[in-house]
Amino acid sequence: MRGHRLAVGGLVGAGPAGGAAGATWSARPRRRGSSATRCSCGRHDESDGNRQLPWSLGHKFSSGASGLALATMVAFSAPDALAEATRQDTSVVETQTTTISEEIKGPASVVKDCRTDSPDLQTVYWVSSRSVGQNPTLYAIDKDGKIIGDEYQVQTRNVGQEEIVFVHRQRKGKKEDFIVLADTSNKFKNRDQLAIYEIAPSVPTAADDQRTKVDVEREIDFEFPTAAQEDPRSEKSSSYTIPVGPTPKVSIQYPQEDYDTAAIIVIDDTLWAFSKRSLGSSTALYRLPVDTISPYVREKDDKTTHTLEFVQEFGSGAPACGADVSTDGTRLALLTRETIFLFDLTVPEAKLNPISSLIGRIPVPKSAGLPVGITWDDKQTMILLTDANELTRIRLGA
Repeated sequence: MRGHRLAVGGLVGAGPAGGAAGATWSARPRRRGSSATRCSCGRHDESDGNRQLPWSLGHKFSSGASGLALATMVAFSAPDALAEATRQDTSVVETQTTTISEEIKGPASVVKDCRTDSPDLQTVYWVSSRSVGQNPTLYAIDKDGKIIGDEYQVQTRNVGQEEIVFVHRQRKGKKEDFIVLADTSNKFKNRDQLAIYEIAPSVPTAADDQRTKVDVEREIDFEFPTAAQEDPRSEKSSSYTIPVGPTPKVSIQYPQEDYDTAAIIVIDDTLWAFSKRSLGSSTALYRLPVDTISPYVREKDDKTTHTLEFVQEFGSGAPACGADVSTDGTRLALLTRETIFLFDLTVPEAKLNPISSLIGRIPVPKSAGLPVGITWDDKQTMILLTDANELTRIRLGA
């Protein structure tokens, strides 16, 4: 993968805070988003069409030596530098923890069913379990963590269930409601390709007292790009020659190979994936190059294995284990084992890079288990799920 210097999100910079000589940070004016209310990854702009990702490598160096030295660095976005672009009130005003049913073994992720986002309906949340080599199993729960009906069994054999995303939107004049399941667990690095499944279950009710089978409407296979390998035939020398004349174009290769993700989001027709790394203190954002994320497309039998497109490195401090878009489509929450990072999706640059504008970070509340998933309950309230079957509501000041 590439350690690009990015000119995206209105920010220009390279490397960690302080970066290479001559690198600068700048911010562009903000633009407020639409006031239309949508729910959990359901933002959709029908005028978007297919987008290209015009990443820029145009470093400014104070000398040729500085340019050569930069080639040995992995460029990533420092949270402190990003946060300078814009800030919002992301202070926590209240937290409340409940326990979900013990019948749910090994919870992996949680998402709100946005079809029930109405005062006159019972609110429903979907919880996925860590099914390995079995049919993925989903549970519908209410706000108190009690199971609604029975379990929902997806009719496919997956390798390792991770993230779950609910998409609720209007697309081409038609209403769409569906779930994206991420069969992406790969901690042993023994999988050549990962997959997502698109399903469209009905709204759960208490009358669903028997196991419900849910068909896969569409499967999309993908893989992470292969890390660049050094040519063993290349000559190595301990000497260093000061370049004379114009500094040659530097091609920076990202040395760490990504292979696992537990955090995905869908914005408009684009799926974004955050790499999950067992070592290190960063995550990388990737884009799935598929025109449409929807089980309602005509061309469902896509046998292509798509290669994710690298977008940006981010200093997350710990592995990314969940992500979700707020119900009004204005904020992105990225969950790690230690921190919840909040990003502004109303800035123009977010169209090409959802993590271009960091607006705050919140420590993960202490609990008996490790965080595994996060979803938005409303535009100011997040719900955090742990592997100890705990649900913690986190209400923000604004």
